[in-house]
Amino acid sequence: MTFLTHFNKNNRNYVKTSRNKNNNDNEEDTISPQLYALAARLNIRVSHPKLLLQAVTHKTYDNTTLPSSEGFRVLGNHALGLYVTEYLHIKYPLIPLPCLQKALTGYCGHVSLAAFGQEVGLQHVVRWHPITDEYLYKHSKIYSNMVPEDKPVKIKQVTISNVIAESVQSIIGILYKDNATQKFIHDHILSREVKIQDTMHLEDPQKELFALMRRKERAQPIARLKGESGALSSNPVFVVGIYSDIDQLGEGYGSSKKMAEFRAFRDALHQYYLKEVKDFTLPSSVNSPEAQANFKPTEIGDTTPKL
Repeated sequence: MTFLTHFNKNNRNYVKTSRNKNNNDNEEDTISPQLYALAARLNIRVSHPKLLLQAVTHKTYDNTTLPSSEGFRVLGNHALGLYVTEYLHIKYPLIPLPCLQKALTGYCGHVSLAAFGQEVGLQHVVRWHPITDEYLYKHSKIYSNMVPEDKPVKIKQVTISNVIAESVQSIIGILYKDNATQKFIHDHILSREVKIQDTMHLEDPQKELFALMRRKERAQPIARLKGESGALSSNPVFVVGIYSDIDQLGEGYGSSKKMAEFRAFRDALHQYYLKEVKDFTLPSSVNSPEAQANFKPTEIGDTTPKL
């Protein structure tokens, strides 16, 4: 403000130009019909319309009087991780930690969020400039004061996919202020298909199953041939079951007995660690005192972080 007042006394044309620029900025900050349509499509309701415009304003965009979406992005990223983790931990109480982390990436990683954002049309409403973060750092006062100019900095290129993914996080952030985050995440993020079984990569499922049975103090697993078809043909099929005493733990098929046995041991581990709880209540959805008094948390069973 002092800078503009100084030029007001000495150069009226400069002040007139600056005011015109501010008017253009205000025009830039109007909400487009595409953004209204996006809000209606996703059933987004916020306390102030400009919050949604701010959510799609990336930190690289400077032709605006609004703050960037960075603050909402950080809030939305943490809220998204919290609700997705809660959902996966309750639905799959025995899931190993590495599988949980891969499932989290499948639901709320940048690739998944960018794909969702492009499907709903976020690429048509996001406001950004295709420059690198290195450009922003070098032009900021903090960077010039704290980091020498000749010091190399590893910075990722800002792409439209990154901007779309961060905009999804920012939208979740603004919804958190209105207590609508959980519904949005369950309607649009957790409703997407993620194959949980693909998160478990087993090099030696037989060894892992033997270790599990020892830990559970159960009889060691035994592979039994349940059936075969076309054993003398060029396309044989073998079906193998894995048993502990009389209980079948898993089943697999293949063109050889070894392949069928491998798949059966793997299926047994999937049946145990990735077992779903069908009927459950999320702790975050228990709000009333009466519901809290009657709430029974899902039991978290024995699992291992090493798979």
